[in-house]
Amino acid sequence: MDETYEHEQVTLDRPLSAWLFRFQGLDSPAYIAPHWHQGIELSFTVSGSINDFEINNQHYRTCEGKILLVNSQLVHSIKDNPKSENRAISIIFPYDFVRRLYPEIDKQIIAINNVDNLTDIQKSEYLELQGILYKIYQLLGIQNQYTNLKLQTLITNTLQLLLEFFTVPKSRSNVIYGKSDFAIERIQIITKYVHDHYPEKIKLEDIAAKINVSKEYLTRFFKKHMSLTVGQYINNVRAQYAYEDILGQVGDLTEIAMKNGFPSTRALNKVFEFTYNKSASKLYKEKRLRNDN
Repeated sequence: MDETYEHEQVTLDRPLSAWLFRFQGLDSPAYIAPHWHQGIELSFTVSGSINDFEINNQHYRTCEGKILLVNSQLVHSIKDNPKSENRAISIIFPYDFVRRLYPEIDKQIIAINNVDNLTDIQKSEYLELQGILYKIYQLLGIQNQYTNLKLQTLITNTLQLLLEFFTVPKSRSNVIYGKSDFAIERIQIITKYVHDHYPEKIKLEDIAAKINVSKEYLTRFFKKHMSLTVGQYINNVRAQYAYEDILGQVGDLTEIAMKNGFPSTRALNKVFEFTYNKSASKLYKEKRLRNDN
């Protein structure tokens, strides 16, 4: 099973029904560019916090035990300052898999992000989910002949509780769902092109040609479906890769800027200030100091 997501390509490296990711400490993602996908994504903060998890223009700051759910096709992103105490997991349930088990999902969403709105029964099931998700986090650090069996049981249990206790009709939400397969395919082509060519000078005309539209139509289409401009998305992707290079000390700052499509360190710093509220130069110095100590 293989599925493409808008900010990354994710392949299932375990024989499981969902994708699992485990984040720890300073290796936690500091920034994930706005993106959306068909899958239903769950984020669970085991310890520490995520400063800004944005889902469909709503901003959340997580803390230990916080569950966030990104329903299918909603734009979401992360901005954070990774801390040593950060521990988290993400689970992405493929939409087709969920729909095969529970066809009603086409007319429903999972509403769990605002704990204050939950009923007493839901709050009890929320506690049950927290315990299951913590077990998944622990199991992802273990590998033996039973690990996948245990993980699959917990994944299925998680999905069952979400669908049984936290679904509500789409008609009760103010969110417009249901992007067409055609729109999804176009977004995938555009974002894949950006990820493949971000070190280069990217022209709107070149991206538009990939989906056989004018650059004016491309601009309107992308803004409508991603809630940001193509230029902002390109800068976000470049910043994301540059951040990883700074953490890995891949060359000096000028080399990192050029490697990731920025014409100068000044341009790199400007995008970093907007994205991380911190310049690339400051992050680079902090990383060197940590390494020296």
